[in-house]
Amino acid sequence: METEMERKAVSLNDNSNPLEKTRRDLDHYPTDRHPFPYNAVRERPAAYKARVLPAAYNTRMRKARKAAKAEGNDRRIGPKGWKDQLQRLIDENNWRHASKPKGVSGKTKDERATFLFAAFRTLYLATKPKFMAEPRNLTNTHVKHLVEHWVARGLSSGTLQVYMSHLRTYCEWIRHPGMILPLEHYLPDPALAKRTCVAQEDKSWIAHGIVPAEKFAEIRAYDVRAACWLLMCLVFGARLKEVLMLRPHLAEVDGQLLLIADFRAGKCEIYLELMRGTKGGRVRWVAIDTLEKRAALEEAKRLVKSETGHLGDPTKDLAQNIRRFKYVCEKFGITKALLGVTAHGLRHQYAAERYEKFSGTPAPVRGGEPVAREIDREARLRSPTSWVTLGKPSPGRTWAAS
Repeated sequence: METEMERKAVSLNDNSNPLEKTRRDLDHYPTDRHPFPYNAVRERPAAYKARVLPAAYNTRMRKARKAAKAEGNDRRIGPKGWKDQLQRLIDENNWRHASKPKGVSGKTKDERATFLFAAFRTLYLATKPKFMAEPRNLTNTHVKHLVEHWVARGLSSGTLQVYMSHLRTYCEWIRHPGMILPLEHYLPDPALAKRTCVAQEDKSWIAHGIVPAEKFAEIRAYDVRAACWLLMCLVFGARLKEVLMLRPHLAEVDGQLLLIADFRAGKCEIYLELMRGTKGGRVRWVAIDTLEKRAALEEAKRLVKSETGHLGDPTKDLAQNIRRFKYVCEKFGITKALLGVTAHGLRHQYAAERYEKFSGTPAPVRGGEPVAREIDREARLRSPTSWVTLGKPSPGRTWAAS
């Protein structure tokens, strides 16, 4: 059934809704303010005002305000944009070695960047005199002020030498080579710049009354892998990073295959190759000439299941493994503050024992008698370090006749 729809013609002159009525309706449209405008600020309830905030919250907020204020003050020191300018110089040059055509490690890059920002912050915080030079305009006046500040802080001569080395490298970046003078030039007393690189005391564990085997047994009950790390440091004289990155299944090398002009190469059948994690990437071979070394290496192999795996925990990266090692050492008192020794003291002990084995007398740092030059030289070559760990005879002593 079809339905017919009625069409209504609408005229432009239709007066069913006159203009006057439309205007009147618009005049009565509510134009008052909305009862809840978007920018209304309501008064806090009384219960909210009366509540007592916990002391920890107040302490945290106070620290946050203090940190924000310090950051604001830090932004206002120095010339405008000095941080950006210094960061650009670091990004362009920090990867380079100071004197050799090669790169540097991440640790060196971090230390350089941290030092440079701290040094320029020290300059800009000075009041008498007031320094406002840009980082690329460093002069000897600035260097002298920095050295005076470091001496006033009581820093050691070794630390001063490292800081001056960083400044020399930085001056190469800003095209001012040779600007940094020797440290003695900036000091009132040249004796403050004298750095001693010879061991003055025995830093081994035995010298402090600690038996490594007993301490390793305690640590092994808590963390087997950490105990193995310390054992490898003792029997091979290795550094922590070398132990963590060691691949025990691939580290053994036949002594007859070593193509080096060294009198020690033919005196041992098997060597342990230390290459990953060494300083400067320099390869070092340590003879596996004792049962203790063989037992330690076999223990490391049992911990590492993979043929190409490293001795560190495979579930952690290098930085996390290092932090785990330090945590274990702190837990069992292997610190200067607690037992008076560090993990690096095992390397000192290894060097002293090797020297005594091949020279027939204790190391000079342990009060050993002087021996012939040839014997002393051969014994030192068989140790991982020389003067730094073993020391040297006192000035009053003379070398024994050959």
